[in-house]
Amino acid sequence: MATRKDASSSCPDWLVERLALGELDAVAAADVRRRLAAEGRDADAELAALARSSREILEAHEPEHVAATVRARATQTPNGRAGARRWLVGGPLALAGAAALALVARSAARPTPDAEAGGPALEDATPKGRAEVGIYRHRPSGDERLTDGAAAGRGDLLQLTYRAGADSFGALLSIDGRGHVTLHWPESAGAAAARLSGKGEVRLPSAYELDDAPAFERFFLVTADAPFPLASVLDAARALAAEPRVARARTLALPSSLHQASLTLAKPRQETP
Repeated sequence: MATRKDASSSCPDWLVERLALGELDAVAAADVRRRLAAEGRDADAELAALARSSREILEAHEPEHVAATVRARATQTPNGRAGARRWLVGGPLALAGAAALALVARSAARPTPDAEAGGPALEDATPKGRAEVGIYRHRPSGDERLTDGAAAGRGDLLQLTYRAGADSFGALLSIDGRGHVTLHWPESAGAAAARLSGKGEVRLPSAYELDDAPAFERFFLVTADAPFPLASVLDAARALAAEPRVARARTLALPSSLHQASLTLAKPRQETP
């Protein structure tokens, strides 16, 4: 019988990976180690396991090729905008590129934050129904699920999730107050949408940090029961993003065969330091 973990102290694996990558400051690193100890987990042993996994990948792949792949995934957006968001799992490149790719591969198979807190894991069945977007924000005291209209700001570390509902194919993207469009999943703007998992709440492979785009960030999950091209969805998103005054409320102009769900985060004006 599984033991339910307290959501306020549970330490998600992607934070351990950030610790391994050297992305946490001294206070955050100490907090991760404290949370691991509270769960009876050995931080040094987990970091050593990550290092071993990275070495194995490094031995099997040319580091220059893998580093280039990770770098491209970290900076590419469908409209060519680079550097607006720093993708956190899979970077930085201070480690060998293969090590970063190993962390991405590990994160893709992990349960969602709900599962880590004792909720449904990826294997749990989700009743057929409406697709949903989920967003979690990391806090030192634990991961916080954000609701539609919640306030967020520059530097917030977010993890996106989805529930597939009745459909089998989908894409997750966002628009912001600057009129930019970012494709979050699939991670590259290929020809078609990705196949959805119909089991429970599924987290995307990468967490990311919000940039300083003003006013809002709106996330769309577009789904269908058959494969569909991404190009038309991205075009609809760009058209909506070009009208920031109405982009927070209007739906994407898509055919009725495509279904959409959205979640908007408000971004109050922040003082420049």
